[in-house]
Amino acid sequence: MPHSFPHRPAILTPAQTPTRPRRKIAIVSTYPPRACGIATFTADLRHGLSAAAPDLEVVVVAVDRDRQAYGPEVHAVIDQDDPEDYPAAARRLAAEGVAAVLIQHEFGIFGGPDGAWILDFAAALTAVGIPYLTTLHTVVSQPTPGQARVLRQLCGGAAAVTVFTPTAHRLAVTAGIAAPGRIHVIGHGAPDILYPAARRTGRNPRPEVAAALAGLQGATVASTFGLISPNKGLETAITAVARLAAELPDLRYLIAGATHPEVARHHGQDYRHTLTALADDLGVADRIVLLDHFLTDTEIAAVLQASTVFLTPYRSVEQVSSGALTFALAAGVPAVSTDYHYARDMLADGAGITVPPGDDDAFTSALRTMLTEPGRLAAATAAARRTGDRLRWTTIAASLADVVHTTTGRPAAPTHARQPRPTAVLRTA
Repeated sequence: MPHSFPHRPAILTPAQTPTRPRRKIAIVSTYPPRACGIATFTADLRHGLSAAAPDLEVVVVAVDRDRQAYGPEVHAVIDQDDPEDYPAAARRLAAEGVAAVLIQHEFGIFGGPDGAWILDFAAALTAVGIPYLTTLHTVVSQPTPGQARVLRQLCGGAAAVTVFTPTAHRLAVTAGIAAPGRIHVIGHGAPDILYPAARRTGRNPRPEVAAALAGLQGATVASTFGLISPNKGLETAITAVARLAAELPDLRYLIAGATHPEVARHHGQDYRHTLTALADDLGVADRIVLLDHFLTDTEIAAVLQASTVFLTPYRSVEQVSSGALTFALAAGVPAVSTDYHYARDMLADGAGITVPPGDDDAFTSALRTMLTEPGRLAAATAAARRTGDRLRWTTIAASLADVVHTTTGRPAAPTHARQPRPTAVLRTA
């Protein structure tokens, strides 16, 4: 059985509508309060699905390694590092009468070699007759043999596979992970609070965040938010700010985010200290604001509202999703980014400029262009808003709900709010 962690909710009885029983579906993923981008994604997905498909009751199986306390929507907990928990959680879902399961796949959040223990969970679901869908948060162009084996087996047993962009679809097909017709392109959603019309509806940022933003009033702000780790390549952005310091005296760079828990677990705050030391060495310590907090959606909205441009100088071209870049575009903030797969797809319509990873000269030039050519900035901002409008969770969750309804073999409950929409919500680059 999954560990009986303290303060964990008991299994709940499915809610029933007066005329039609709701189908219970479960999302398997990390989940708040765990500080993790996929956890945030899953919380937003759950709310989006609940709104888009009122005939579904959406519960969560949280993948945990720090004995977190969860809300009542979490019906089971898998200890990431205990192989017995995976099939036990599947049996628990069967006992609850769950109709389908959505697995959010990222190699690092499941235990075993290359996250292989999720296969035991999937096999147990299949054994009890529960279909599952898999959303791939990572698709690499050249997976290792172990990664390829896990993905092929996981996706091979899935009723459907979803990815965020056409590039991820192409990579998955090329790697033989799944057949083209079984892979749906459904974008990475963004919460309503990020959109200008809803920015004032959330809670106020905590005092430390509000103070940092108050200190940036009147400045031209470049920003990055999200969990901090060496693969974010933040040295490239700090170097660009230093090189533009004389030319753009009001330029400030806000780096908002806690150190990634796995980085902190093994290396403490070493990477954050290297960023501070670099800013000192380059003479721009007064221009770099490091905010050590895992931000709420309201705080992210406040950061983006203060930003002129968003920076993602990530090191790896293989990244096929980025909640941070998605959120920036939803807020209408254009980006300067390295040319990783997700950025290439999302910025293809002109919402930003991409450059090769690790190229400080090119990144500096792109940032200069965005901040010194008003026409270019205005065009990129308009493109960001157009792209962001396609990423509202109300639209994204409805597309995913259609796949869930098809998978569970029952049409959606009728509702006047539903409108026809394409499954693929992003253009092919």
